[in-house]
Amino acid sequence: MARFFVSAYMLSQRATLIGGLLALSSCVPVGESTGNRACIPASDSTAMVQREVFRPGAVTVAAVGDVLMHIFLQEEAAAQPEGFADLLRPVAPYLGIADLTVANLEGPAARNVLPGGGERVLPDHVLTDGVVYSGYPTFNFHPSLVTDLRDSGVDVIQTANNHAMDRGPLGVDRTLEALDAAGLPHTGTRSRAAPDAPWHTVVSSGGARIAFLACSYSTNGRADPHHQVLLCYRDEAEVLATIRILHAETAIDAVIFLPHWGNEYVHAPDANQRRLARAAMEAGAAAVIGTHPHVLQPIEPVTTSDGRQGFVAYSLGNFISSQWALPQRSSAILYFDLLPGPNGLEAQMPAYLPTRVTRYVSGTYVQPAEQAVDGQQSITHVAQVLGRDGVLSLADIARLQGSPICATGG
Repeated sequence: MARFFVSAYMLSQRATLIGGLLALSSCVPVGESTGNRACIPASDSTAMVQREVFRPGAVTVAAVGDVLMHIFLQEEAAAQPEGFADLLRPVAPYLGIADLTVANLEGPAARNVLPGGGERVLPDHVLTDGVVYSGYPTFNFHPSLVTDLRDSGVDVIQTANNHAMDRGPLGVDRTLEALDAAGLPHTGTRSRAAPDAPWHTVVSSGGARIAFLACSYSTNGRADPHHQVLLCYRDEAEVLATIRILHAETAIDAVIFLPHWGNEYVHAPDANQRRLARAAMEAGAAAVIGTHPHVLQPIEPVTTSDGRQGFVAYSLGNFISSQWALPQRSSAILYFDLLPGPNGLEAQMPAYLPTRVTRYVSGTYVQPAEQAVDGQQSITHVAQVLGRDGVLSLADIARLQGSPICATGG
């Protein structure tokens, strides 16, 4: 999505969503956080980030973790005037400021597909019924989620994950149909109608062509009879060969590798993650950005044997879900610049805006943690796992964008 200077939606969600609201359950914090201002100027003294991002002439990429719409969130969306877009609205301006934004769609978005791969036709306005569109253990999201993600600023969708086969081969096909209809590039799965389609996608921005390649560690034991999901370890030779080919292609300026891997709820990468990450970087990936553990895992700088600089972000956790423990409701929008290096564009060490999923009387929202009740808990958690030096405040974003961020009408 083309970069724009933000007049952010609800600089303080507190002023319009939180003020005077009561918690719905013990997992929801009560009270209003401090520091609400109508505008944050670009020169705000509270700007603290120690890493540069949004450099002039760079291609700035943003990445978020799992879009995991449990049945509770599907019901929340069904109760909102604009469906899933309402849940995403507080973060939409911060997704849109990057040149390219990628998200992991953690499950099918397959119109009218039942568990087991059968069909039941529902009226299009029904966002969830608990059967066709339902949550754990066999997810399926109403395909309007795809257009709402696009309209919220997401440009590329990762479809390779352990829930990709939750609605069988038809579920994969229908999900890709929804993405294609929305004009959203995707990576990691392919339709039965195109068995030789590439696993990767290539997106242009600012004159550069960026390739994205996703894979999953498994499909939760569900059969994949038509090889519709690229698997990180079973298909490792193909994964690495694809990265090498893309890196060597003169028309490709950078390769971003998106593995779905690791152990759920564990904050440290395992040996297989570390090994595959290094192999992918040596094969030519500019950056490795992981998902699946539902919690954050560290970011490490990498220098390859041919001198390229890059990084591995082992897990971005849950971008949005209804898992309420602090590590599972806390995540970040990761931003990094791609700048020219000796062998194409190189990924600079990223900065990250902490986010938090919070439940209010008016609904559940993912929002910048600064704007959330008890958001400081999430900011502290992000800093502990990812490192303090990359944490972005809203004031940082205003400064780096060179334009004040104001509440609507500010």
